[in-house]
Amino acid sequence: MMRTAEVEAKLATLEKTLNEAEFWRLVSRVKRSRPLAEKYAERIARIDADIFMRRAKLRVGIATGSAAMLLLAAIAALLLLFAPSLGANLHGLIILLATFLLMTALHPLAHLAAGRALGIRFLFYFPNGPAKIEPTLKVDYASYLRASPQARAAMHLAGIGASILATLVGFLAAYSTQAPSFATITLAALLLLNTLFEFSPSLLVKLGFKIFRKSDAYRAFRELRLRKEQSRA
Repeated sequence: MMRTAEVEAKLATLEKTLNEAEFWRLVSRVKRSRPLAEKYAERIARIDADIFMRRAKLRVGIATGSAAMLLLAAIAALLLLFAPSLGANLHGLIILLATFLLMTALHPLAHLAAGRALGIRFLFYFPNGPAKIEPTLKVDYASYLRASPQARAAMHLAGIGASILATLVGFLAAYSTQAPSFATITLAALLLLNTLFEFSPSLLVKLGFKIFRKSDAYRAFRELRLRKEQSRA
């Protein structure tokens, strides 16, 4: 376990250098001690915000971003409802579009709802993800550190569940309305791949796909491992 003096020294250095790699190594060690996490949550959160702000180009407030996500979900629902009446040529394409819109909207909303229920706050929305355009929530790291590992894991898992649910809804809509086979097959494959990818992040990282370190599943399993370590200590 780290000593207070060691944490103080590293934080003092990081406040000047904002070295991201060193910062996350320190956070990983601090999280293993509830007293240290409680004591340094605000200071760590300030450094996290400073590091993030250096590369954040676009930010949207929580209220505005959430309203946009709810509107997007409503549009997706309407598209799913009316897709069968739009003709054979558009039926499948509209359901595919609606499914992606629903995934985009529900994922951050699920994080937000679960996080708030578990005491984790968020600062704003920003574009991120593989394409760097997906709406993503920036967590208030002080509240994240103060939450229990299982609460942090649950918040991450909520987003995964929402994405899988949205894909399932799209697949069922395509199947039940007899959409063209390309749409049904595409959504079935997406549902399968999405589920497999979300629940095998550690394996994918070991295989060299380091990008999965940023996935919700990898972060959730990391927090659950931390919980096991703490329970054994």
